[in-house]
Amino acid sequence: MPREISDEEYNFLQGRRQVADFVEPLYNHPQLGKEAKRLIKKMYPQVKIPDYDLEETITQRFDAEKKARDDERAAEEQRKQDENWKKVRAATQKEYGFSEEAMTRLEDFMVKNNVGSYEVAASYLAAKDPKTSEPEFDAGHWHHERIEGFKEMAKDPEAFARNEIIQAIYRDERRAREQR
Repeated sequence: MPREISDEEYNFLQGRRQVADFVEPLYNHPQLGKEAKRLIKKMYPQVKIPDYDLEETITQRFDAEKKARDDERAAEEQRKQDENWKKVRAATQKEYGFSEEAMTRLEDFMVKNNVGSYEVAASYLAAKDPKTSEPEFDAGHWHHERIEGFKEMAKDPEAFARNEIIQAIYRDERRAREQR
C-alpha cells in the first residue's frame, strides 16, 4: 500500500539519495575505499564495517608482531653495543693503567671534546698528564749480595776473574768448532 509523504519529507529523502549516490562510489573504490571507511569509522566508531574491521584487526596484529621483532632486534643490538663498549673500556683501562676515577675523567673529556674513541682520548690524556714512575732505588743500597755469583767474587776476586776468562775462552772455541 503506497504511502503519501509530504514535499518536505520527499526533498529530504532525495537529498539523502544524492549523498548516498555520491558516497557509494568512494566507499567501493579499490584505492580510496579504505580511506573512506576509515573516515566513517572515525566519525561513527560503533558502525560495523566487516571487511574494514577485519583488515584493521589483522593489520594491528602484524604491526604488533613487527614492533615486537624490531624491539627485540634493537635490544639485542643495544646489548652487543654495551658489551663492546665495556670490552673496549676495560682494555683501555688495563693498557693505560687507569683507575676508575681516571676512567671517569677520561669519559668526561671524551664527552666534552666529542672524542669517540677510548684509544685516542686515553693516548692524549696519557701524553698530556704522564703517570709518575715508581722509584727503583732502595734507600741507596745496591744489594750486591742478590747478584748471582757475588759470594764467589767477594771471596776471591782474582780466582773469580780467572774462572770467567777460562769459561769465555771455552765458549769461543766451542762456537768456532760449531761453525766449521
